Amino acid sequence: IFFRVCSLFVMATALLHVEAPAKRMSLACVASGVLAGAAVVMVGLFIKDAAPATQLFAVPTTAAMTRTPMTTGMQQRPSVVTYAIPDDAPPVDEAAIAEEAAEAVIEEEEEEERVNPKDLFDGQKTYYPKLADTQADKKLWYAIDATDLRLGRMATEIARILRGSNKPMYHPAMDVGDYVIVYNAEKVTVSGNKRTQKLYRRHTTGRPGSMKVETFDQLQARVPERIVEQAVKGMLPKGILGRQLFRHLKVYKGPAHPHAAQNPIEFKFEGKLAKAAEPVTRGRP
Repeated sequence: IFFRVCSLFVMATALLHVEAPAKRMSLACVASGVLAGAAVVMVGLFIKDAAPATQLFAVPTTAAMTRTPMTTGMQQRPSVVTYAIPDDAPPVDEAAIAEEAAEAVIEEEEEEERVNPKDLFDGQKTYYPKLADTQADKKLWYAIDATDLRLGRMATEIARILRGSNKPMYHPAMDVGDYVIVYNAEKVTVSGNKRTQKLYRRHTTGRPGSMKVETFDQLQARVPERIVEQAVKGMLPKGILGRQLFRHLKVYKGPAHPHAAQNPIEFKFEGKLAKAAEPVTRGRP
């Protein structure tokens, strides 16, 4: 306190000798701060002498801290509540209550077993074939006996198998089809006058001017495999995918073929495909 009073005296003396208004104002503010600090210290000392510190800053005891305002002074209520049933009350049907409980359990089980249609999809609306679906070990081998089969109907079904459009996971841009073996290619048939009117053109040198023309009968006697190959190739997509699918077609003359190790499945033209095996009419009636 003595130090603060001396400082205040020095500042007051300096304030009287300062002529500049700005400096006088700043010194007055500093002096007011020192005076306020001294007053606070004096008040604190006065309170300390008047009352002990234990009364000013009382620490609650453990018993007072454990008591909560909600339970203090309140009677303890019983945890079990009993109700009195009047004598004229109707009897309780325990069988009906048990039946209702059983029905509720059955409804909960049915709700759990019910499948949400949205859970059947993995975020995609349409299944897109993966790379594993296009591998050679995933493909089947089919064998077709071309004896007395119509060329067009047989080629249509062969193209469907090669493309894989008979599968649920078919995609037009993916190779998801199977292999096809055609034997007895020289016994394929056509309807009407196509044997003499259907022409096959080829260029021996690969350039215009040397075109060779053959009828169906002539080409069937010379290279019967080419008839089936050209019919199927015209039904496949044009481009890289079509050329890749065309390599899965194996056509042979005669009943023998070198693919017995692949265990090919014999494909039958039955049901809706039976028209491919119906006898054809020769020429006009």
